[in-house]
Amino acid sequence: MKRRQTITYLLAVLLLGTVAVVEAGWDEGVAAFKAGDYTAAAKQFQTFVDERPDVFQGHYMLGQTLAKLDRNQEAISHLQKALELESGNVGVQLALGKVFLSAGRYSDAAVVLGKIDSSSLPAAQQTAVHQMMALALEKTGDPDRALGQLAQAAKAKPNDADLQFQYGAAALRAGDGATAAVALAKAVQLDPNDIDKQKTYAQALLRQGRTSRGEAKTSAYKKAAAASQKVVAADASYDNLMLLAGALLGAKQYDGALSTSKQAASKNPNDWLPLYYQGQALTQNGQFQTAERTLKQALGKASSSADKVTVWKQLGFVYEKQKSYDQAVAAYKSAGDSASMARVEENRKTDQYNQQIEQENEKIRALAEEEERLKEELKQLPGGPPPQS
Repeated sequence: MKRRQTITYLLAVLLLGTVAVVEAGWDEGVAAFKAGDYTAAAKQFQTFVDERPDVFQGHYMLGQTLAKLDRNQEAISHLQKALELESGNVGVQLALGKVFLSAGRYSDAAVVLGKIDSSSLPAAQQTAVHQMMALALEKTGDPDRALGQLAQAAKAKPNDADLQFQYGAAALRAGDGATAAVALAKAVQLDPNDIDKQKTYAQALLRQGRTSRGEAKTSAYKKAAAASQKVVAADASYDNLMLLAGALLGAKQYDGALSTSKQAASKNPNDWLPLYYQGQALTQNGQFQTAERTLKQALGKASSSADKVTVWKQLGFVYEKQKSYDQAVAAYKSAGDSASMARVEENRKTDQYNQQIEQENEKIRALAEEEERLKEELKQLPGGPPPQS
């Protein structure tokens, strides 16, 4: 909402600064527009347009006023007429692009706004153009170009927390966790008390953690846990607790993940996911039997086939760690994980071979011990063999 108000203000300043007309209805219309009486302003500007249909400013102001009244289609018609009369006028292009966005005509907005040379505008208006263009591009399925527009806006205003947040959130939606984390880190630094910013920052760090390796992975999860803890401190909702539990799992803080996911489960006892998180934490702590029981509970609550597959895979891993090979194979089979089934069978063969080797080694040790015992007994017998030199 704040972003839209800013853009509207910039457009109003631009349009009022470009008009130098004195005609019937004009001054009255401008006064009513400034006062927020858009119904009266529309009547006055309509009078002006009726008398001076070839003056672009009249259509421009009438279009702006009709947009304020949510009469978007009429507004578009007058703004298009204004642009026809004054081709290339940046103020008209901005206004028309804004109304196209409000009307959900994002492709048309992108075409109009794309014709603007934003470098010729003051910095604040450049930012408005980039923001509007980004929205149009994202809505038309071009997130990469949308992100580029927001990158330019964020670079131009590095100390604008809301703009940094908008850029970071767009990067997160586009799947670029690293870029999102950097932009959102700036946003929370500039506005540390905004919980929505903290939450989105934590989500970006979680994504970065999932796509990183080694120390970078652990570091991202630790930062996500720190941000999530601030979110939970402000609002310990189920979603926020689950966000924190996921971050703690990634940060290898398994006791914290276990207690947090239990707290989440108490708020939503019918959901399988907190139990699954508990199962993961218990597995990492080596509490395999408890993990098995917990995961079976999760399996009973999971409804979708995809969720059940996720639980079966974790159960297979728990059985595998306990060398319960038959159960592991059955679990992986339920998950449709043929690769893990093959691995378990290979591990079973390796384990059986190692057991056979160990049994043979044990027999050899036993024979050696028996031989030594007999030698000692012979030494104790009268007339036994002399000691070997």
